[in-house]
Amino acid sequence: MEYQELLDLIDKLDQSSLAYVDFKQADSHVVLSKDVPQAVQPPIHSDGPVFVEQPEDVNTVANQSGPRVEEGDLTSEDEAIVAPMIGVVYLQESPDAKPYVQVGDYVNQGDVVCIIEAMKLMNEIHSPVSGIVTDVLVSNESVVEYNQPLIRVK
Repeated sequence: MEYQELLDLIDKLDQSSLAYVDFKQADSHVVLSKDVPQAVQPPIHSDGPVFVEQPEDVNTVANQSGPRVEEGDLTSEDEAIVAPMIGVVYLQESPDAKPYVQVGDYVNQGDVVCIIEAMKLMNEIHSPVSGIVTDVLVSNESVVEYNQPLIRVK
């Protein structure tokens, strides 16, 4: 896929009611998404193109999917480790490996707490702080947005 074709695809997604596009063609695989409530998250693995319509009332769908933790919901003692990019989060190194962190674990500043896959690149996410993990706010293999809280540390 050429760079201009990618830009055109991004523009079309932005102007449409679609919330997510997973496009595979020959050597190319592109995943684009808008901010989507967890209840309408697209499937992570598919054999063909996936298109997810953005709901008309996003707040209704978001409220049905359970509480979504935002940065403002953290207590003064908690700090969120947030997603530095849009992608698919992996909480463990491989399907049969134990999770990087679990509630109650102590993490040191710089420890790997998860991986975010973006554009076929695996990006290690390191803890910016030391402390005890009080909550894991995302599920394994879910799509995460830029600046979305992933893990809470006290």
